[in-house]
Amino acid sequence: MRRATTNGICAYCNTEIPKNSRSILSHFSDCHGRQAIEGTGSAEYVLLLIQAKYSPHYWLVVKARSDVSMKMIDKFLRDIWLECCGHFSEFSDKNATIPMSRPLTQVLSRGLKIEYVYDYGSSTELTLSMIQTIQDVDEGQLLVLFRNQEPEYECSSCNKKAVAICPYCIDEGEGYLCQSCIGQHKCVQEEGEDLLSPLTNSPRIGVCGYTGSIDKQIKKYFPKNTL
Repeated sequence: MRRATTNGICAYCNTEIPKNSRSILSHFSDCHGRQAIEGTGSAEYVLLLIQAKYSPHYWLVVKARSDVSMKMIDKFLRDIWLECCGHFSEFSDKNATIPMSRPLTQVLSRGLKIEYVYDYGSSTELTLSMIQTIQDVDEGQLLVLFRNQEPEYECSSCNKKAVAICPYCIDEGEGYLCQSCIGQHKCVQEEGEDLLSPLTNSPRIGVCGYTGSIDKQIKKYFPKNTL
């Protein structure tokens, strides 16, 4: 079982903050780690809240250039949370597909929420909404500002800390396994430990072939000297 948490960690200074716009904007304004960043100019950005539609304890706050394309945001989401087998993906607004070529500011405005789906078979669904627009130090096209604390899961059998999950049992809310209980799990006994998926800080945990993000691929999305 998941230990419910909604707090996030600042990517600049590792401070823990609650998941609400007031706390996010307050810390973003006052963060000493962010203020130490030396930029060569400024740019217009959109602060985005991205969260899993059905598991909102997975969330990100991202600083995205106002002219960034939806295709680039799609690439970012795949890199940090989703990519396993090259599945199709789509942004939509009220059941209308949003072209990947469109710039962000032509898609999102305050009070509007759009949806995103990765993989039409074993789907992972997200929502994206605008917190506000800002003029800020130019740090590139996309930058993670806050990310949810990694959830802790309890073993479905003994309540110790889980280290892996059975993809066959996840839809039933079961299959979280500690090291001691892995060998006793029925699916492992039938097919072996190779079927298990690692626990990752992603809403795609235990789905399809997902095993987590690759550090060298996502480093570019974080402030320098982090990750």
